[in-house]
Amino acid sequence: MPTAGAPPASVISRRDLLRYFSAAAGCFVVGAAPAALGGCARPRGRPSRFSFPQGVASADPQSDAVVIWTRVEGDADAVGLTAQIATDPSFDSVIAETGIDTLPELDHTVRGLITDLEPDRFYYYRFIDPDGGASRTGRTRTAPLGTARQLNVAVFSCQDYEQGYFTAYRRLILDDQAARPEDRIDFVMHVGDFIYQSIRGPDTIAEPDHNGNRLKLMNRDGSVRRCEPFPSGGRVAGRNWIAPVDLDDYRWLYKRYLTDPDLQEARALYPFVQIWDDHELLNDYWQSYYREQSIAELKVASNQAWFEYVPAALSAGGRDSDESHASDFEPVDVTAAPAGDFDDHYLSQEPNNLAAINSMTIYRSLKWGDLAELFLVDGRSYRGPRGLPQELLSIGRHPYPEGPVDPLLIRTLNAGRTANGGNPPDEVVYLGRTLPNPRKDMPMGSMLGRRQKAWLKNGLKNSGASWKLMGLNGGLIRHGFDDSFRGGGHKNGSLWTDGWDGYPVERTEICSFIRDERITNVVSLTGDRHAHLAGVIYDDFDGDGPVAVMPEFAGGAVSAVSRMIIQRELSAHDPQVSRLVTFDGRAQGYEQAIMPSLNAWMLHGAASAEAVFSGEDREEVLRASDPEVNPYMNYVDADAHGFLVARITPDRCDVQYVSVFEPVSLAGNEEAGVRRRVNLHIEAWPEGREPGIVLGEVEGERPLYGLKA
Repeated sequence: MPTAGAPPASVISRRDLLRYFSAAAGCFVVGAAPAALGGCARPRGRPSRFSFPQGVASADPQSDAVVIWTRVEGDADAVGLTAQIATDPSFDSVIAETGIDTLPELDHTVRGLITDLEPDRFYYYRFIDPDGGASRTGRTRTAPLGTARQLNVAVFSCQDYEQGYFTAYRRLILDDQAARPEDRIDFVMHVGDFIYQSIRGPDTIAEPDHNGNRLKLMNRDGSVRRCEPFPSGGRVAGRNWIAPVDLDDYRWLYKRYLTDPDLQEARALYPFVQIWDDHELLNDYWQSYYREQSIAELKVASNQAWFEYVPAALSAGGRDSDESHASDFEPVDVTAAPAGDFDDHYLSQEPNNLAAINSMTIYRSLKWGDLAELFLVDGRSYRGPRGLPQELLSIGRHPYPEGPVDPLLIRTLNAGRTANGGNPPDEVVYLGRTLPNPRKDMPMGSMLGRRQKAWLKNGLKNSGASWKLMGLNGGLIRHGFDDSFRGGGHKNGSLWTDGWDGYPVERTEICSFIRDERITNVVSLTGDRHAHLAGVIYDDFDGDGPVAVMPEFAGGAVSAVSRMIIQRELSAHDPQVSRLVTFDGRAQGYEQAIMPSLNAWMLHGAASAEAVFSGEDREEVLRASDPEVNPYMNYVDADAHGFLVARITPDRCDVQYVSVFEPVSLAGNEEAGVRRRVNLHIEAWPEGREPGIVLGEVEGERPLYGLKA
């Protein structure tokens, strides 16, 4: 936790970083000894009053350090634990041991930075309680220093405990056990929506599964897979979902999610590297606001809960990096106050907003030797309101426009008073209606904020790594939707204006910077859209002769409802568009009742999607394909659940998308069967060349019209 008068993080010495980290409540630092210690504590092997119901975890591997974490139950007061790290799983060679207190004000969670470790090595850790009981053993590792031959990253996102099982983690573990040593996972990167803030109440209207059923899921122990009522009782939100209202409610969610055995085992086996998206706080929030309402107190509460339950090297981070702004959670008192006094990136300078978002800073970078540098970006805390103003959105639980919108309109609104070279129009045309321009006098809407954007640009430009990886909470690629069959329609209209499609000005700025600075081998790794997606990102999607500057690989949801089902709900009001999203699978001979025409709509256009809906053969579907629709996209899999694995070597980046069967069956979760694997790769590219994704082998059931060479 930074202290008053601390120097800027980018110039803090390692010694000061450790001092600030160890001064934070619930944090400790211990250095590893060069050889095994003698006289270390051993578990007593008898019943204990204490337990570790959320398991153990490690995070943010660096060349000489890693963070470890646990939570203990058994006493309302502080509980003293012994933390150990060893070079072997039997703990015969303990190289670090220290006593620590877990405090009730941090919900009895604790995180520690283990330093003075050897690079590129596995370690084992555990916690021993006052009665001699032990936590499960965790395994972690450090990053290499200097030359690195390969990096293997598994990318996860969007896990809804009540919507499905965390089968994807079970599949990852099974795959990793069968992999060659050089291909085994180095760390898991979770890019957001680790929890879903709203839970089901007695009258909640939940989404169906892929067969149209609304299921009651059970856990292995016979309990109903529900999050139970919040400690506060919560508040009733849209469609009778129950939303959290305070810190204890957010803690309750993490505690419930982390009892899942597959997630818990994955956290024990691999270091996790994490950022957040919106559901860790509230759907579609920006800064500390929901729509125009201040939620500053909730922002602080959700930040504290994330800090308590998600280990990360924040104040103690940047040990291998040249610049670090990250900082641990620091309690602040805030009250609700209207947004105002915006800077030129639409960041509200209202003091309560600044205090809330600055109570913790999570954007940071990690290095994997000379092979890769990973830039972890916070796309929520500093963003302005979405490009399409909320008052224009009227469809669905997650508000979207009624139909695809002209991307140039989004750009005009996003640019605010800077549009048209500082001469924004007085009026705009939205879905055939002429309206006053609501952003005419407002600043440009940023996704990253001025300071974080400067950090990202500087890091990309000056990185000495062969590959520059961006861990994003949402994809940079444009997601176009063809409604050109309508008068005034567009071949690549915008629907998902809650992501980068709603912030095109800054997207163009960042991608043009990469082009102009001739930065090569940049890769975006992301999730968010509840679908497997892949393609290349242009410097300017609206420009003449756009240039590809990086590939993007976006993984589907772990268990949250699929994009196909979400989009089906959002298009139900429009019979013409709904045909382009789903069709009756059983009427066409498929086992699955609800099938996606959405893949074809996004990869091939409306005519192809209509042919899919009508049951035309493959030749007819592809004959109707329009090459001007999303020409930069290679893969769309709208009913997929699972994850992706990126394997990076100096010469190429191989990506495998792993799709599990819809995770709504307990038996299916135990088997963790694979529906399909889609393999893509991209070769490292020199200055003056553009990246291009190459389709490899597809194992199992092919995604329905979801691949384009």
